[in-house]
Amino acid sequence: MIKLKPYKQMKNTYSINTAHRTGGAQELRRVGLIIWALLAVAQIGWGATVTGNLTDISQAPVNTKILFSPTNEVQVTAAGLNVGPAKVVDTTDGAFSVVLEAGNYTVSLPLIASRRSFCIYVFPTNATVNITNLLTGCPVTNSGVPLHVNAGQIVAWSTNGECSLIDTNITIPASTLHTGSVVTVEAFGSFGDPGNNSPNATFQLKLGSTVVLSIAKPATTANWHLQAAITFRSVGFFGVAVGSIAVSQDNLAVEPFFFGSQTATVDTMTPLAVSLTGKINDIAHTESLTCEQLIVRVE
Repeated sequence: MIKLKPYKQMKNTYSINTAHRTGGAQELRRVGLIIWALLAVAQIGWGATVTGNLTDISQAPVNTKILFSPTNEVQVTAAGLNVGPAKVVDTTDGAFSVVLEAGNYTVSLPLIASRRSFCIYVFPTNATVNITNLLTGCPVTNSGVPLHVNAGQIVAWSTNGECSLIDTNITIPASTLHTGSVVTVEAFGSFGDPGNNSPNATFQLKLGSTVVLSIAKPATTANWHLQAAITFRSVGFFGVAVGSIAVSQDNLAVEPFFFGSQTATVDTMTPLAVSLTGKINDIAHTESLTCEQLIVRVE
């Protein structure tokens, strides 16, 4: 025997089921909106708003420029590849604000040479964060591996004028040097002077277009040993570098090279090509300056 539900009861049951389905659809829409929002944030990527205030030793606001330099490595982000250069912002009454992708940065004050750079780590967030909460230790960049080692002999003939003693182009990436960084060069070679005319021999060490070190003295047939060091007392657009070079030769009959230090202004915010050149004066067309070994290091 089949029992039929009263019409009113069936109607109420239908209303409850309809309400249940409607609520489920709303819940699905709500979940869909949440997922869409999360995907939208992922596509935009994390960009923290970093803020801060700069003061002097009397706690007065400092108006200056502050430079944020990313690492040398290209960074993969949700929006693509982060390949941008360093970013400079101005402070107003000592205050600044800048949006930064998550990652490690070296922060410097290029117009205040007496203050060294420091490092921050920006964690993934879209929030506003004070820079004092992002301070971290700077990574050790000296791995003990030379920046460059010559693979073969180089001969600078007197008839060729000034010649590079480095067998390929080498460059220090922009914004990687810091206060206390040292560029060292060590090389071994020989002078050729078949006519015994004691021609002048010149060595020059350059960073970019700036001649940091230059030394010249008479030379004759002998073996030579060169050591040079450039120390960065400050970095930035007007970085201060002091360099010293020592060249000795095993023929004591000629005047020794002097070992004096020289100072130069170098823009460390741009890539710096490292160049060591040699030149020997042309008298008999047979003079030569030969580089047998060369090592360049950055510490």
